[in-house]
Amino acid sequence: MILVILLVAASFLAGKYIEKSKKNPGEAQNKNVLSVNASPTPIPTTEPLATTIGHFSVTKDEVCKKDEKPVIYFFGGSFCPHCQWNHPIVQKVAKEFADQVIFRDNMDKLNDLSGDDKEVYDKYQAIHGGAVPFLVFGCKYLRLGSGEDMQAKDGGKAAEEKNLTALLCKLTDNQPEKICASVKDLVEQVK
Repeated sequence: MILVILLVAASFLAGKYIEKSKKNPGEAQNKNVLSVNASPTPIPTTEPLATTIGHFSVTKDEVCKKDEKPVIYFFGGSFCPHCQWNHPIVQKVAKEFADQVIFRDNMDKLNDLSGDDKEVYDKYQAIHGGAVPFLVFGCKYLRLGSGEDMQAKDGGKAAEEKNLTALLCKLTDNQPEKICASVKDLVEQVK
């Protein structure tokens, strides 16, 4: 019983830290973010970013690759209910593209980032401002927050999965073909 009370109290306190709103440049407000410690020197953005499906912002950056495959980054923590919601969906979609992309899963690793993970996280600090979940798909598509607000019976999980799949199809030139054929209409909407 004490454990249940502690878990309820911890959930309540975590909810208190959820930001009222964060505005991602060029994107509508997304309330599905949780603040964590931010870097003291944010990189300024010069202009708002365009948006595309799934509330993702579109950068003008080249697609970041490793071994000729686009790199997908997930930044989040188990302390964050939005990360807990989004993380398994991102993992599932990334697994379907295991031969086409490199997935960098930074769940619960925010304090231990190094190498390319730290470089990418720091590069887009002006966008995420230390809040999570933060997704970087090939350095081309970025999103602060989860896809929980997608209107669907399952709380948005199916819509989120389709949006993430379409973004990866765009990055992989519609490979694997069998998976990408199922979201062809969404792929055509990706900027």
